Amino acid sequence: MTSFTQKIQVSIEKDHFSAFFALLSYGFKIDVQTGGSLLDLLIHQIGINESYLNEKVQTVFLNGKVVDDFYAEIVRDDSVIALSAAMPGLVGAVFRKGGILSSMRSEHTSSMESVVIKKLKGQVTLKLFNHIASGLGGDFFKKGICVKGKYFLRYVTSKQSLLKTVCRQLIIDGKQYEIGNLLSLLQPEADIFLTVIPA
Repeated sequence: MTSFTQKIQVSIEKDHFSAFFALLSYGFKIDVQTGGSLLDLLIHQIGINESYLNEKVQTVFLNGKVVDDFYAEIVRDDSVIALSAAMPGLVGAVFRKGGILSSMRSEHTSSMESVVIKKLKGQVTLKLFNHIASGLGGDFFKKGICVKGKYFLRYVTSKQSLLKTVCRQLIIDGKQYEIGNLLSLLQPEADIFLTVIPA
């Protein structure tokens, strides 16, 4: 089945911009050049400030594995990258990059040790959690993110009362609609290119 894209733009009260931040944990697609290091991709392609990455991002997963060394990991097409601030308790201490309890994790070899991959155009899925979602989310939403329709539908369903209160304008594929009609207009089988801007 050929996929298609719904383009959705939402204007939201500036003080309530956070209404969409939790959506970033579902994951959104980014077009990138694969075959380089995770460090290069996060800083030079995605545009995350290096100081922010080093100081604020405490836990990083690449395809479900915890990353301690950004440079030592090669990013392949369809990779899933998750970024989080410090998580609480023992779990947070174990998964924290370079933490003193990192030895409690099961070991995995760096992808740098495998065959070198050619640099090609591809896509990655980026997931942002907790304070990282709020710290970086605004910039991503202003540029627009691509999420699966089924995830967006699930999110809007859980937040519809809040969204009706704080959203000021809804435009879908160039046409303006009432925010209360958003659920009925969504197509779960589509990709959603979502832009959120302050009203």
